[in-house]
Amino acid sequence: MKGIVLTAMDDEIYEVLSDNEIFADLFNGALFGGNQIIRPDMLEQENEKKVMRVGKEGGRRVILRRIRDVQKLSGLRESCLAVVLAAEGQRNVHYAMPVRCMLYDAMDYTRQVERMVKKRREEGKLEKGAEYLSGMKREDRLLPVITIVFYYGEEQSWNGPLCLHDMLDIPPELEPWAACIQDYRVNLVCSGTVESSHFRTGLREVFELLPLLKDKEGMKEFLETRKREFIHLDAKKGWLVSKFLNVPALKELKENEKGEVNMCTAIEEMLEERETQGIERGIERGIEQGEIRVNQLIEVLLRQSELDEAYKQIKRAVTDRDYQKKLFDKYGI
Repeated sequence: MKGIVLTAMDDEIYEVLSDNEIFADLFNGALFGGNQIIRPDMLEQENEKKVMRVGKEGGRRVILRRIRDVQKLSGLRESCLAVVLAAEGQRNVHYAMPVRCMLYDAMDYTRQVERMVKKRREEGKLEKGAEYLSGMKREDRLLPVITIVFYYGEEQSWNGPLCLHDMLDIPPELEPWAACIQDYRVNLVCSGTVESSHFRTGLREVFELLPLLKDKEGMKEFLETRKREFIHLDAKKGWLVSKFLNVPALKELKENEKGEVNMCTAIEEMLEERETQGIERGIERGIEQGEIRVNQLIEVLLRQSELDEAYKQIKRAVTDRDYQKKLFDKYGI
């Protein structure tokens, strides 16, 4: 079955995830079973750029610089920040994702500690001993950091590691004590790890449609069963779906568009366009491949025959397709 090529631009996806309503829905639906733990009106944009000093190398200070995709601060109670939320968008599998997430989270916690230490030192109320050495009081606490990896690739089959242990080559002698080796788990979010009904925004339709990107007939059957709903889909949901499925007919929709869109017609047109493009690409590749084979045949004939005889065979091979095929078979081209 000929699949659909996913061509959504990553920067468009990051723009989508920056929307507070969608960002909150992503976490509520993926991690909290649809419970409205994160409220859009309590989200604050956080600086995605991370900088951390990690010591010196060769007499020079070493500084790590990383940029998260989307990060926000969230309160769970009025006027009280309670959690740091971060989303890493992935169109392709990343085989070092546990280490990447661990580093990002460590940089966030380090930044919190540095801010707290600076505040405490400025207050000048640290007691001698552990408090002065740490730059913190015993009762000081950090905000928890929750990072999710949102995988929206066309395969929707993550074959990479899901925790740090998946990346480690643990010697057999240490396997009984593997629990002593610190692990770090990835919060993977894709169509196979979520329940689409837990989402309230167009993410529900996104997670329903993503697994069908490479199944044209399956896509048609799904749309037929939900025809009434998708013919009158909310315009903002249509805008969101268009970002992930790259639906040309919906590209002109705005983020806050009002009204409804006919998603069935839009996707059917997309399928037809993609199929036509696929056929055209196949023809182009076929022509290119045919030219390569003919060139290879000419090289073989020039090497193995007298010049006059080679020219005769080449001339006949160009005009006689059956003879050309016979030569291809003969020389294994």
